[in-house]
Amino acid sequence: MIKRPLILGSSSIWRKQVLSDMGYTFKTMSPDIDEKAIRDSDPKTLTLLISRAKAQALLKRIKESDNEQDKKSIMICSDQVIVHNGIIREKPETEQQCRDYLHSYEFYPAVAVVSVVVVNIETGKIVEGTEIATQHFKKITDEFIDKLIKQGDVMHCAGGFTVEHMSDFTLNLDGEIETIMGLPKTLTKDLINQVL
Repeated sequence: MIKRPLILGSSSIWRKQVLSDMGYTFKTMSPDIDEKAIRDSDPKTLTLLISRAKAQALLKRIKESDNEQDKKSIMICSDQVIVHNGIIREKPETEQQCRDYLHSYEFYPAVAVVSVVVVNIETGKIVEGTEIATQHFKKITDEFIDKLIKQGDVMHCAGGFTVEHMSDFTLNLDGEIETIMGLPKTLTKDLINQVL
């Protein structure tokens, strides 16, 4: 395990779960940026741009603070989109859009594109990478879609789904489940090691 303090630049409960399951101790900080102000038609470029913007916003906040421990930390920021039949999907804006997303996954899989930026705040070293995983689904019933939307988590997830709640409807997964959850395990560990 790393000796430096670790900051997860995210408020996502799924990213927190992934990092915690990897055995890391960390604190969280929310970047609070306007992600919709950053656009690109390429999912890899889009997620890298947003991840970099999150990291820069938090770097500025940390450098202006009096917290010396934060200034010696390793920071992780990431962003995820789902690509469905060539179309980029972010978090659903309405329940109907979420419903449409969930109905569509029986026809084409959900391809998670996740970029990660890791920063050694003390040395200034920044590394980044992108990982992809593809989740295939069976037909998702209207009753289950209603249940998911009522539960609420899907409204806060890229592509409008959470595989953690959908095991009865998932088929094969190409790649890591952690990539689908928003923080690729192998890539994140490799990037952390690169900045040490």
